[in-house]
Amino acid sequence: MIVPMKIVTILVMRETIAATLSALRDLGVMQVEVAENVSDDSARLSEQLASAARTWTELRKFAAPGTPEPVGTPTAEVRSIGRSTLETAARCVDRRTAALTELAGVEKRLRNLEPWGYFSRPLLDELRNRGVRIVLCDGPAAALETARALEGVAVTEFEQSGGLARFAVVSDRDFDTCGLPVVELGPEDDPAELRRRVEALREQIKGVETELTRLSGHLDAAKYCIDELENQLEFSRTRDAISAHGAVVSLRGFVPAPEVEKLRESARAEGWGLLILDPGPDDVVPVLIRENRFSRIIKPLFDFLGVVPGYREIDVSAGVLIFFTIFYAIIIGDAGYGVIFLVLSLILGWKLRRKPAALAPIRLFGLLSVATIIWGALNGSWFGLAAIPGTDRPFPGLPCFTGVSETLRQANIQAFCFVLAVAQLSLGRIWKAIHDANWRSIGENVGWMLILWGNFFLTIRIIVYPGEFPDYMYWLYGSGLALVVLCGVNWKDPAAVFQFPFNIVGSFTDVLSYIRLFAVGMAGGCIATSFNSMAWDVCKSSPWIIPVGILVVLCGHLLNVALGFMSVLVHGVRLNTLEFSNHVGLTWSGELFRPFKNHLNEK
Repeated sequence: MIVPMKIVTILVMRETIAATLSALRDLGVMQVEVAENVSDDSARLSEQLASAARTWTELRKFAAPGTPEPVGTPTAEVRSIGRSTLETAARCVDRRTAALTELAGVEKRLRNLEPWGYFSRPLLDELRNRGVRIVLCDGPAAALETARALEGVAVTEFEQSGGLARFAVVSDRDFDTCGLPVVELGPEDDPAELRRRVEALREQIKGVETELTRLSGHLDAAKYCIDELENQLEFSRTRDAISAHGAVVSLRGFVPAPEVEKLRESARAEGWGLLILDPGPDDVVPVLIRENRFSRIIKPLFDFLGVVPGYREIDVSAGVLIFFTIFYAIIIGDAGYGVIFLVLSLILGWKLRRKPAALAPIRLFGLLSVATIIWGALNGSWFGLAAIPGTDRPFPGLPCFTGVSETLRQANIQAFCFVLAVAQLSLGRIWKAIHDANWRSIGENVGWMLILWGNFFLTIRIIVYPGEFPDYMYWLYGSGLALVVLCGVNWKDPAAVFQFPFNIVGSFTDVLSYIRLFAVGMAGGCIATSFNSMAWDVCKSSPWIIPVGILVVLCGHLLNVALGFMSVLVHGVRLNTLEFSNHVGLTWSGELFRPFKNHLNEK
């Protein structure tokens, strides 16, 4: 659930600013409203932090696998090593970047000279000084004939293709170069010297990279220095947010309602003045979600997507977890894949058991894998070896537990997808009605829910089980439309009245869009079966090319798994963050609550 917030203004005397900020940081319950103005100290710290972070990111590329993360509070010696590491690494990174840039330029210049072959630039200059004129040309092939028509010259052709030609014109006298595509050599265009420079730059880069590899042994100390810079920057930005009122200064921010009493106790001990208010409708309030068993499991998905419900919206973690798990199972659709994923999640969970941050996504992946196994087993799909909708059996496979014809099985899966649609979208309407808690909203959302059920029966009769429309479908539409017209349409707003018919159509397409689960799951099964068939045909042709058949199977299933994951992100996520969210009234416009505290204590 979303924790209620209070707007808190702290009043203190000007001379106690530093002590107040230190005490408030140690308390760690208040998110301060950061000011738009940035002080010189904050700007300097921001530049230092950005530079140090870039250096650390580059340094990490040269670290050996398994480099330890910072643990505990380092000593002064470790801090000194960290600062020295960052400073030295920054210089090395700059030198390496400059050398790589110069190397790219030199190699490009060498590639431009390659068509002319290996020539001695000093000898070329000496010949020119003795009156031998040498002109290099690169252009249309017709220019070659122009050059040959000149008197007293020798023309050497190097290359001609695609209507272009490279050639040299040599003479012991001046001649007219008009009409010739002359290439002017710069003073640095000496192949021998350029090759020597390439070798020198490569040696320089190798030496710098060796030094960076050595420095990467102190990554943990360097990372702690970066964390300290982050703490200092946050402290400085918080100090920038202080408003002066003569001898008194104030600091405004947000505190979770359950933590207000703790703030009051500190205020009494420190001598602060407090002004505590409820957020107004125009206040942009940060979001703190009190985690439960559902939100903890689905949180890695929300973190990956970067979505947070607004402060006045609903925490739908439980609903998203349940339905996303089912969507994932239908889209991946193969019990064999699920077994492999489950084994991988167990192995990763064992290896990373001491890293709590890494265990959360592994638990979610394990849950999704179990759901995939159940769905695939119920449909008899094991690595595409059993019947797949719309295809023949290339292999005997494992038995399908449905015990019905293939056509009826497809229809049943489609019907199940539409059941998921009406269940999830109705849940969204119920949640919204409970959240708004007024009769008008209840009437509107009940009306939309009845329309959704009407859409469900309409879709079932059109797509899944064709037949006559049931009488109760019309009652659902009639009563739902009446409630929405009475409670949900603002007749004083022309835009809302104009949009109303499109909203009706949109509710039907929302239900219809859940058929994508069936379509994507069927496509994945067909891909798996097709590759199995190809591999079988290859193996039957000759036992000597069985390895080729195995390679076909592996590549095909890897491709199918990759497409499945992409489909989960495109379709499974969309159904939750768009169709479902629209019916709940979610805009995902929230920002996470980030209290002002000493983050080094968390390391």
